[in-house]
Amino acid sequence: MENIDVIDNRQKYFNYKTQMVRLKKAISSEYYLEALFIEYAIIEDRTEAILRYEGNSIKCKEGGFVSLDKKLNKISAIAREKKSLPNRYFDEEFIEEIRLWKTARNGMIHALMKKTVSTQEILEIVIHGENIVKKINRLSGNYKRAVERLMSNCSGGRYV
Repeated sequence: MENIDVIDNRQKYFNYKTQMVRLKKAISSEYYLEALFIEYAIIEDRTEAILRYEGNSIKCKEGGFVSLDKKLNKISAIAREKKSLPNRYFDEEFIEEIRLWKTARNGMIHALMKKTVSTQEILEIVIHGENIVKKINRLSGNYKRAVERLMSNCSGGRYV
């Protein structure tokens, strides 16, 4: 019998690889709304993963949804401790950058049918989101490896 976590990890890797290709194609084909959708999904997932790496989690409402704001608030809270591992990777400026991007993205989505929205306005939000996606992918990967190193060096493999 195959380990379910291995299947999930492989599937997650495949999903990321696929979505990153889709993101590049969406941007180059000027499908900016699709790009916004993919960027938001990646940022949601990476923030969840950051919290999961060292055992932090947020209680889900019924239906299993936790807002991006709640995840960002939790990451910000655990990163405030100056000597903590999260503090080395997730500064408040980056958390605020994600919040501002999310607000701009949500405003754009809600305004689509209510006002004239230029392609340039959407493109600016997409490019900013693409930069955030690249940064959060890099930081979350580095953070995960740091947590794994720390856990392997701690007695019993538990991060304290």
